[in-house]
Amino acid sequence: MRIGIDEVGRGCLAGPVTVSGCLIPAGCRFSAKLPELRDSKLMTRLQREVWYEWVKTEGQEKGIIVAVSSAMPNTVDRLNIARAANLAAWRSLNKILNEGDLFKVSVILDGSLFLKSRSFQNAGDFYGNISSVRTVTGADRKFKEVKLAAVMAKVTRDAYMRRMAEKYPEFGFNEHKGYGTKAHMEAIKKLGFIEGFHRQTFLKNAVPGLTQEGF
Repeated sequence: MRIGIDEVGRGCLAGPVTVSGCLIPAGCRFSAKLPELRDSKLMTRLQREVWYEWVKTEGQEKGIIVAVSSAMPNTVDRLNIARAANLAAWRSLNKILNEGDLFKVSVILDGSLFLKSRSFQNAGDFYGNISSVRTVTGADRKFKEVKLAAVMAKVTRDAYMRRMAEKYPEFGFNEHKGYGTKAHMEAIKKLGFIEGFHRQTFLKNAVPGLTQEGF
């Protein structure tokens, strides 16, 4: 069996970086009614949400295990984005291992993700039931477990950002999801930043000279 791990929100100015792990049992068949499972960035919101709901109902009955972990902005500022994402990846993996009675699983991480850190992952000091761990560039286009992990992470994070948009409607989080769009940058310059929700280390580079205390 294989566990795929992917993240969303790495480059955002606001909100968490969210990492999901996904295990799909051997022989698991997806419903024919589902849209094609692709790189989550190439899927529509509706397609992703159809998959999300299916996993939460029929998928879990088929033995699919999904775990989602987030590192909030204060953690990103304290550790840096890479370490925060890697920590969330480690937490998601452990949730899956604790939930399932698994034996000899391989782990595939997408892009720049590592378990805890690159050096820790390369040392290979893992639980006995993990046979291998690899970080693969473009894994979200090659492995169904990583594709589905990305979908679950994105739907989870997007829903959270829409809730934050209701709390802070002036910022338009429902549209840009915290990324550094022109509209988001203009809102920050006009309104200031949201304490504990905007990543201070990111703002220093994105909005030079920003001195407002924020919300």
